[in-house]
Amino acid sequence: MLVPMKVDYGVRTLVYLAQQDNSAFTPTSDIARDQHIPEPYLLRICSEMHKSGLIESRRGPLGGHKLAKASESISVRDVVDSVDYTLAPIDCVEEPESCRLSGACSQRELWSDVEAMLLEHLSKVTIGELASQQILMVAAAPVHTNF
Repeated sequence: MLVPMKVDYGVRTLVYLAQQDNSAFTPTSDIARDQHIPEPYLLRICSEMHKSGLIESRRGPLGGHKLAKASESISVRDVVDSVDYTLAPIDCVEEPESCRLSGACSQRELWSDVEAMLLEHLSKVTIGELASQQILMVAAAPVHTNF
């Protein structure tokens, strides 16, 4: 199962913002550059996270984005709910009418259970935890020099 790109980019954006000075807005261009996210796509994702109340956004020269609440109170599930709405491993979990077999298919319940377990786990992982882990990983990374 692949995590949708919108979820990956949304989580990366929030982890990045959690590591910034939350008294100021971080420009979209900085996030896009540092996180290797196409800026037009990032703008759409940020718009969805703004509507969901995960971030505050402001336009203009001093504009950008910042977390709307403490990173410890934002779960990865919140990001999924904000930008993607599903992590169903197959389409029929969310759209049973799209499959002619879904009324009598033993697999549908299995995949529905897999999605439920995944979302339950993601509810327990916070952006704050990921940001702290990221800081430790960067600090422990070997220094590369170019000769």
